[in-house]
Amino acid sequence: NGTGQLGTNEIDAFRASPVQLSGSWIDVASGTSHALALKADSTLWAWGIGTNGQLGGNTAATIGSPVQVGTLTGWTDLAAGNTISFARRSDSTLWAWGAGASGQLADGTSISKSSPVQIGTLATWFAVS
Repeated sequence: NGTGQLGTNEIDAFRASPVQLSGSWIDVASGTSHALALKADSTLWAWGIGTNGQLGGNTAATIGSPVQVGTLTGWTDLAAGNTISFARRSDSTLWAWGAGASGQLADGTSISKSSPVQIGTLATWFAVS
């Protein structure tokens, strides 16, 4: 929990047993130092280290408790890497944000993004993992 990735609003607080986060969560994905989660209302939430924008809230801050990523709803699938995040929406579009220096956001740039950007124009993505 050195970067708040447990979502308990405690940075550097070691936990030896599970901690429940309040809310109706239906899916979660974790990167090295951040986490993403979907609520039952299909909103997207993130917490942990945001150095490369991987929390998606237009910030590079470290956030120790869940914060909503934008205002869009309809999120269905999540994936998190070391410094990057991915999500799919119910309209089958694919989105990415975080470190982009090596083109990993697939948006034609090599720039990191701190909010979700749609990958291409296709709406035929089945899943993200």
